[in-house]
Amino acid sequence: MNEFIKPLTEEFADAAAELHRSNIRTGFLSSLGISFLRQLYKAIAVCPSGFGFVWQGENGEIWGFIACAENTGRLYKQVFLHRGLLVVIPLLRFIFRLSVLKRIWETLRYPAETAVNLPQAEVLSIAVSSQARGKGIGKVLMKTAMDEFVRRGIKQVRVAVWAGNEVANKFYQRCGFSLATTREHHGLPMNIYVIDPARLRETSEC
Repeated sequence: MNEFIKPLTEEFADAAAELHRSNIRTGFLSSLGISFLRQLYKAIAVCPSGFGFVWQGENGEIWGFIACAENTGRLYKQVFLHRGLLVVIPLLRFIFRLSVLKRIWETLRYPAETAVNLPQAEVLSIAVSSQARGKGIGKVLMKTAMDEFVRRGIKQVRVAVWAGNEVANKFYQRCGFSLATTREHHGLPMNIYVIDPARLRETSEC
C-alpha cells in the first residue's frame, strides 16, 4: 500500500466529513450537516460491510478519502445498529421538514431499489481537497479501494454520480467504469457506473 494511504478509522472520520462537505456539494448528504457526516464516517469505519481509505500527507493533513460498501443495504443496517442514536440526533432538526424527510427515506430505499440489476457493492464517496488536486491522489485512492474489493471477493462494483457533474463522470470513465443505467434520484438524473474491480487495478489510467 502507498505510504500515504491509511485505512479510514474513527480517527479520520472528522477529516473525511470536512472533505465531503467541502467537495461533494451536489450530494444530498452534504445538506444534512457536518455533525451527521462525522457520525456517518465513524460508523462506516467500524461496520463490517464498510471500509475506506484516506491520503495523509507528510504534515499529517488529510488530503483525500474514499468510502465504500461491500453491500450498501447491509451497511445502512449496520450503521444504525452500531451508531443509531448518534446518527439520528443530527437529523432531528429536520423532523418538521417533510421534503428533507422524504429525501432521507429515498436515500434509505436506494439500495433496495437498485439491487435487482446492479451490484450491491458500491463506491459511496470520494473527495480530494482543492489544494491537492492534480497529484493523482484520487487515482491512488480508487485503486486502493478496488484492491480491497478484490480481496473481499467482490466481482462487480457500482458508483452513482449526478449526470451533470462532468468532471466526476469523466473520472469514472477514465478509471474503466461503464455506464449501466441512468435513474432519477432526489429529482436529479444519476448515472450509475459498474466495474470489475480487478479490471481497474490492472488497466486503469484514471
